[in-house]
Amino acid sequence: MRRSTLSDLAENLGLSVNTVSRALRGKDGVGTRTRDLVLEEAVRIGYITPGASRPGTEDAPSARSRSRTIGLTIPSSTHVFASELIGAIEAGARAAGYSLDLFVTEESASQETGIATQITDAGLAGAVVIPVQGERDPWARVRAEGIPVVAVSREIDQLSCDFVGVDSEAGEYAAVRHLLSRGARSIVSFEEDLAISTIANRQRGFARALAEVAGTTSRTVPVPSRRFETGESDWRPEEAYRACREFLDTDTAFDAVTVGDDYFALGVARALAERGIRVPDDVRMVGYGDHAYSAWMRPSLSSVRLPTRLIGELAVSLVLQRVAGETSPPVRRLIKPELVVRESSGPRPVTAA
Repeated sequence: MRRSTLSDLAENLGLSVNTVSRALRGKDGVGTRTRDLVLEEAVRIGYITPGASRPGTEDAPSARSRSRTIGLTIPSSTHVFASELIGAIEAGARAAGYSLDLFVTEESASQETGIATQITDAGLAGAVVIPVQGERDPWARVRAEGIPVVAVSREIDQLSCDFVGVDSEAGEYAAVRHLLSRGARSIVSFEEDLAISTIANRQRGFARALAEVAGTTSRTVPVPSRRFETGESDWRPEEAYRACREFLDTDTAFDAVTVGDDYFALGVARALAERGIRVPDDVRMVGYGDHAYSAWMRPSLSSVRLPTRLIGELAVSLVLQRVAGETSPPVRRLIKPELVVRESSGPRPVTAA
């Protein structure tokens, strides 16, 4: 029988994974009634054992078993990538007899610093981290305390630690080469204006693919990020919609589009449709992420599928190896994503016989 996970518990209760995690750890910001419901459901599905002490007491699970707890720090718990990653890491941790504590930075460097302090103060066994990538490096202090750190998706500059991520450059390169093979010669990239390595790497792949074909042109349209100020969900379709509408006011001389996430594709597709621009007849499109709804868009969205579960499995395996005493040099694993071709990128151009 499959072990129950934090994601199962959150889904059963209709709560976010972050809220459930905070309730189990006795953190502030969770009402007494909600905490009681979480505990009752956790016992019912076997996530915790009957009779376990209430969080916040001396022998609550997080206090009694610090050396058997892995900390997972992510920028958002609402994105598809995050939810899939949580499930994979938690399953691997629980299979090895470890529990998982979840922390959310909301892309805030100050929150990240506070989370790193919580991890060291709690003496967690290890930490899996999607870093904010600000100027400060709180994870060096975590490492200095003897707690293994594995970075996921974004590397931590000047810190020697294991890293597992998507080869974002290869993914975007494949997307653009595919569009070029479909006859596109003027391609626009819609990307969030966030200074993180995954976006920078995608832009490198975008530029490299175009540089290989003569007579091509490109533009990058920044999509405003609201995460720093508001803690909103990342990759918001309405922001991409507005950015695309403004862009179309000044430029319609393009024949293909790539977007940094399939959520952006929703907004861009609507803006194009409102101007009478047809996908793929007038403009071809490739997304990034291959979310569950992407195959059901009309037209269905060609997209770069991310190996999220594999990344989570590798990350938890690496951190558990370090917890067990592995001292080999840091591992750096980049996993190539898969381009899934559907209707939005159009057919191959017809060539003369």
